[in-house]
Amino acid sequence: MTPEEEVRRYCGVQAVVPGTEESFPIGPFVFENGQRLDNMQIGFVTHGQLNARRDNAVLLLPGTTNTRHSADGYIGPGNAFDPEHHFIIAFEAIGAGTSSKPSEGLGGDFPTYNIRDLVNSQVRVVTERFGLSRLAAVAGASMGAFQALEWAIAHPLLMARVVLVVPAARASHIFKSVVAAVQEVLKLDPHWGEDRATMSGSAALRAAVRLYYPWTVSDAYLERMPPALVEREIESAIERSSQWNAWDFVRRYQASASHDVGIPFEGNIDTALARVRAKTLILPTSSERLLGSTSARELATQIAGSKLVEVPTDRGHLGWRAISGAAESQLIATQISSFLNQETTP
Repeated sequence: MTPEEEVRRYCGVQAVVPGTEESFPIGPFVFENGQRLDNMQIGFVTHGQLNARRDNAVLLLPGTTNTRHSADGYIGPGNAFDPEHHFIIAFEAIGAGTSSKPSEGLGGDFPTYNIRDLVNSQVRVVTERFGLSRLAAVAGASMGAFQALEWAIAHPLLMARVVLVVPAARASHIFKSVVAAVQEVLKLDPHWGEDRATMSGSAALRAAVRLYYPWTVSDAYLERMPPALVEREIESAIERSSQWNAWDFVRRYQASASHDVGIPFEGNIDTALARVRAKTLILPTSSERLLGSTSARELATQIAGSKLVEVPTDRGHLGWRAISGAAESQLIATQISSFLNQETTP
């Protein structure tokens, strides 16, 4: 694949995989910090059907600025997540899309939420909307992996398998510092704090994305790609970010940056990870730097019986994103498909 083909496929908008859209009202919801939202809605899209045993559901959880369609490139017959075998529930996390979010009116008064809040809202949907007591798997990439890991820790007997793509047990100092810098840049916008529909056209947003982007790839990638193609990727990232409301965007990154599975266990990550009982597949990229290069290996060491497969790529953190024909995307799809379709010991 030439660099031009690579960028064109990466920057191209993923086609929405047909599914059944729904937004489920879970009513009053109390966040971990004690704040409350009286009319919480959680959106999702489903693919496939529940089997007779009602044990083939797979949850797909989105990344920081991703939606319920973030894994579309991995959904389909013979793909990583196959609706012919599994009932797929692709969630819209709190704060975006078809779930309750700041831009619906509360703006900066919308509760500050964390990864456990996202999981707790999803548990409500799984139990109240679908009445499920057993899941085939929970999977996600980046912030989706943060959520999947919290699922496995808080509800260790609820799922058979967990798939963690570009994961971490806690947000790295690099990630937290970059997110803090991005927020400071956004606040330079003279319209900061206004209840605007999007951040489209904001000079502060353009600067913030340019600051963030190099951390999501690697030096090798930036040196390999012609400058014009790098610029095209940055413009694509700016365009995607421009579709977000400022408060939706900020609250979501605050949630990601607060990620730390050890918090409910007096800060002890080892204690948290010892609770995981599901078979676990860990898929880091070989050039990850946004979340730290050792985070995935530490997970593999601490989660008993887990399997780690490093994905060779110079695309860094963004190496998880599906690109048609890309070797890393094919490897991720093959590993997940094989893992999900292994026989499970009851």
